[in-house]
Amino acid sequence: MTDYEYKYPHIPLLLSMKPTPRVLLGRRLFWTEKEDGSCMTICVTTSYKKGESITIQISSRNQIDASSDLKNLVLRCEEYPKIVKFLEENPQFVVYVEACKKGRSVTGVKVYEREILFVFDMYDRSAEQFLNYNAVYQHCYHYGITCVKLYAETRHRTMKDLLKFKNHVYDICVATSLEGMVVKTDPMRGEFYQAKVKQDIPEPKVRKIAKGDPIYPPIPENEIMGAIDKAWQELGTEKFNDTKIAMPIIARMVKEECKKHLFSSPEKKLFGYYEQYKERLVN
Repeated sequence: MTDYEYKYPHIPLLLSMKPTPRVLLGRRLFWTEKEDGSCMTICVTTSYKKGESITIQISSRNQIDASSDLKNLVLRCEEYPKIVKFLEENPQFVVYVEACKKGRSVTGVKVYEREILFVFDMYDRSAEQFLNYNAVYQHCYHYGITCVKLYAETRHRTMKDLLKFKNHVYDICVATSLEGMVVKTDPMRGEFYQAKVKQDIPEPKVRKIAKGDPIYPPIPENEIMGAIDKAWQELGTEKFNDTKIAMPIIARMVKEECKKHLFSSPEKKLFGYYEQYKERLVN
């Protein structure tokens, strides 16, 4: 693997996953709670050789070497020393966490009482595969590391049954203030698929018209705030606070989210969301 093949793969919405959601039928599925933070990768550097002292690499979604702000967030969390201990004894693993700040989350769905790291996946470089949820949970349990919660384990024979459970998951997320849930197949038993259900994303709606392009719903606020958070991750606080630097990056990332999830442009000006983000999470 090259260095940044350890970047965590994009998780599509369940209804728009490729090649089709039907690939989930007949498979053992794990539904885990989706925490609302910054996706981070923690691992031993690829230059490590057995017997040497380990050097830890902390990466963000878009940068092999995460910004100092994100690194400091990870280092402050009480889970970090436990993850380092785990990696000292298991340097072949790559650990994926959601790094959540104290206070209201990025999308505003949840409030965290402290800065915290939630492990949501692990990759075994020796076996060249992800672990299933049970294996991830066991590793976290033995080292006292916080792991995302498993909501359900299911198997569906028909799309009707799968979508019925997807709607149930949606209702649970709304009732419990969860951003969403991630559904995964068992990567240790055949091809690995995953998708997400988010309670604050409307299903894409297209009006059929005689001429012209499809009309999609405007991108929701939580997706805008998520894109702004990615810009902060990329720039760090100092550059992020410079409007001339930050706004073009934010505009690009919001545009990418619109294209990815079939949304139209925001209903309000991006600068207002930018100011809201700075007030809530940076200053």
